[in-house]
Amino acid sequence: MRIMFFEYWFMFPLSIVVATLAMTFGIGGATFFAPVFLLLFPLVKVTPLTPADAFGAALLTELAGFSSGLSSYIKRKTIDFETAKYYLLLSIPLAIIGTFLKRIVEGKYLIGIFAFVIIVLAFFILLANKEKANADQICFLHGYKKNKVIKDYKGEEHYVCLNHDNFGLVSTGIGGLFTGMISVGIGESVISNLRGRFKLPMPVAAGTSVVVVVTVVLVSSATDVVLAGVNSIPWGLLLFTIPGVIIGGQIGGKLSSFIPKEMVERILVGIFFGIGVFMFLITLTKFNIIRL
Repeated sequence: MRIMFFEYWFMFPLSIVVATLAMTFGIGGATFFAPVFLLLFPLVKVTPLTPADAFGAALLTELAGFSSGLSSYIKRKTIDFETAKYYLLLSIPLAIIGTFLKRIVEGKYLIGIFAFVIIVLAFFILLANKEKANADQICFLHGYKKNKVIKDYKGEEHYVCLNHDNFGLVSTGIGGLFTGMISVGIGESVISNLRGRFKLPMPVAAGTSVVVVVTVVLVSSATDVVLAGVNSIPWGLLLFTIPGVIIGGQIGGKLSSFIPKEMVERILVGIFFGIGVFMFLITLTKFNIIRL
């Protein structure tokens, strides 16, 4: 009798690559994993997942990778915990609501929502990055007189403008809602606010984003298990993805300090546009509007 879970063996090296990218940019690994589960699996003829289960598995995989990366950022002392706690105020309850919605919305609509959200996030990052002011100037322009310096493990000082405004709270809350539904949104919305709007140094922005992502994903995953049951979890798949993302999470946490900020932002926009457009085309095929 064939042991079915070995069919996912290729996800181990692929998960290392995905987690490295996600942790380097401080975004959710589910941005990459969800398309892989939904699109790659049918092509390589392995057991496919429903959209709801694919998004749930992407979240559980992301949780393992980001938990690994979190330890790396904690050691490097590049986390603004005060800002992380502020962004969690609304994102946690909305993530729970989004998880409920995921289990009642039809799969093809979930894929369409995924494509739409990814494209919108790409535009948001692109527009926000047109502002060339640094964190010091941004803090002044927005009327935030409070600021602080975060000193990392090397003793390097990172200037941080406190950015606790309503737009940031609401946008990350919406990110939490979509994370519960389609496994993406929270990391992307946090990093867009911290880097795109307030120009925080990339190590601090990514580290703070990771704290928020881990917390929201943990809550959403726990809610999903309660709703759908333990049997809905593809354990054979996670057997290969979780070790891969733990390794990749450590690599990405170290790389984030060395990649030029402008390059990171350009790559992020390109990745989001590419994934969003492709998933949108897949959605059109689900509704029999086009054929690929």
